[in-house]
Amino acid sequence: MTVAEREKHLRIVAEILLVHLPRVLHDQELAKDLLSVIGVTLRAAWEDALKSAEVWDRKHYHVRADQLRDEWTWALAAANTAEGLAERDAPVTREHLDRLRKLIRPTLEVPGRPVIRNVEAFRGAARANRERRQREGRRTPRRSLV
Repeated sequence: MTVAEREKHLRIVAEILLVHLPRVLHDQELAKDLLSVIGVTLRAAWEDALKSAEVWDRKHYHVRADQLRDEWTWALAAANTAEGLAERDAPVTREHLDRLRKLIRPTLEVPGRPVIRNVEAFRGAARANRERRQREGRRTPRRSLV
């Protein structure tokens, strides 16, 4: 993923968060699916920023690598927050969306041209994300190997 792709992902997140989510708060299932999409997208951007920083480190551009990590630190916290909101039993409110928006960027703006035509295409995303995490399983052994 390049810088342009990370920015495109951020525009998609902005569109979902600022345009579509406020409109579908009455349908909590779809709202949680959209929050799950935001979480997965931000996590992918964070992981890509880490990979890019590792490349800069290998080239001995450590200052640039540290700047890139610092620039995208917020993405992991925002991804965890979005996925947490998607997984909880309580309904998602506008206050939750405002807090998430501030975590991402306080100056987040609605993109000029919409990218997402039909939000119904994301229905079931939270369940699919939950199933993916279960398939991946635990990364540590259940008992000590020693």
